Amino acid sequence: MPTKQSASTLAAAMLASAFALSCNVTAGAGTTTTEEGTAPAAAPHVVAAPAKLPLHAGDLESTGQPPSSEMVVKTNALAARLGSAIGQSDTAHIAFVSCEQEPCSARVSAANLASLGQALQGISQDQAGRIGFVARERLDPYQGQSFEADVTVDTDEARAVPADPAELLSEDMP
Repeated sequence: MPTKQSASTLAAAMLASAFALSCNVTAGAGTTTTEEGTAPAAAPHVVAAPAKLPLHAGDLESTGQPPSSEMVVKTNALAARLGSAIGQSDTAHIAFVSCEQEPCSARVSAANLASLGQALQGISQDQAGRIGFVARERLDPYQGQSFEADVTVDTDEARAVPADPAELLSEDMP
């Protein structure tokens, strides 16, 4: 009587051989056939990469160039400053900071709306009220519900952080 391990090994070997026999790959120009004596399938059509489009202000794509040392220093300093500004918020964190375009931007993520409101209040106080933000709810099948805000710092288009966290998701605020 075969053991459980040898039965599973035998089943795996049978599946592998059945798969190998079902694919009749011929040597040569990368063509495949399904039956003996039939014409080979046509070679795949290769499509050239699209031309690189010019970037415009507000594009999220990188230019492909490595960042300058000044930009790295500026980004790291702002990330540290924003991180300390949201320190009193229990579940909020800075997801990223980008200073590729002026003004600098950052994304703040939090597990709940109240924590996001606290984090935005801290950033607003740190930046003397010169922030703009767009807050939204995020539903993830693995992590569940969370909230995030894209923040623009040192901007003339400032938006006041409301006292009620439920008003953060409203887009009709000045």
